[in-house]
Amino acid sequence: MMNWKMRGRVFGFVLLGVNFVSANAGYSVGPAKADPLAPTEISQTRASELANAENQARAYLSTFLDFALDDQGRARENAALKISMMGYGGEDETIWVRPFALRDGRYVGLLANEPKSTDTKHIGDPVAFGTDQVRDWYFFGDDGKMYGSYTTRVMLHDMAPNTARQITQILSPSPTPAHW
Repeated sequence: MMNWKMRGRVFGFVLLGVNFVSANAGYSVGPAKADPLAPTEISQTRASELANAENQARAYLSTFLDFALDDQGRARENAALKISMMGYGGEDETIWVRPFALRDGRYVGLLANEPKSTDTKHIGDPVAFGTDQVRDWYFFGDDGKMYGSYTTRVMLHDMAPNTARQITQILSPSPTPAHW
């Protein structure tokens, strides 16, 4: 069984891998691309798969929030939300927020990775958002497996085989626990 420190390291690796894939698969948003010949949009099939994954995650969002938030509105240590955030030119970017909490009817949290589509927000900066902006969620269960992460599961197909294999090892077989 993986301890919390190891899970944190592995998830850090997951975030790096997902960010790398997003940046190189054309899923990131921003005015400049490193390679002008790189695709600027994801395929229609992949876009459809990501939209479906986001819809599945949102279908369980209230169950996740009931599970993840304590009676003070603070999220458990091993939980995160992926939100849609406005970037350059009004374009959306999805980004992980961890930790997060419910305060006065709005969610607040810290950006867990560096945004690509804005130079006004950075990793660790606070953000406020509503549930309408949530696109995905995850938490680590008592079994050491990562539940949720619907969009990561879709993007596994675009990752390097070694990266995908390492991420697959920490993902639960099903995005939701059996008792949900």
